[in-house]
Amino acid sequence: MSSTTSKVLGGFKRLMRARQSLFTGDERAMRESRIAIRTEYVKNRNVTDPVQIEGLMVMADEATDMLLHGIVRGELNQDKNAYEVKIKKEHVDSMDSETITHVDPITAETSLNEETGNPDVVVTSTSGKGSCGKH
Repeated sequence: MSSTTSKVLGGFKRLMRARQSLFTGDERAMRESRIAIRTEYVKNRNVTDPVQIEGLMVMADEATDMLLHGIVRGELNQDKNAYEVKIKKEHVDSMDSETITHVDPITAETSLNEETGNPDVVVTSTSGKGSCGKH
């Protein structure tokens, strides 16, 4: 196995582990993220230009970092009509004072809509840094 092949496979494995870390317990997100990652790797399977391969590896590393540090998962608490989001230490380290108390929903299904009554997002810090807020 060539050095490039092992680097590419390593990037693939890191992405898969990051998605598992983020989406554990969410079968839909696990399935869709697996398909999306695999699709991108298959799409670029025949790339041979070292510069282009390096660029793709940088993108894979950035995606891994985003999954591990830039995205938080919330769970719907139907009693409170809110998505509860726990901010972990690795997320706090990459957030500023404004973003630590505000989470933007990813999909239309999870966004706050006054007219339809979709749930709020409640941010809970799991470290001493930051504060809790309802958005």
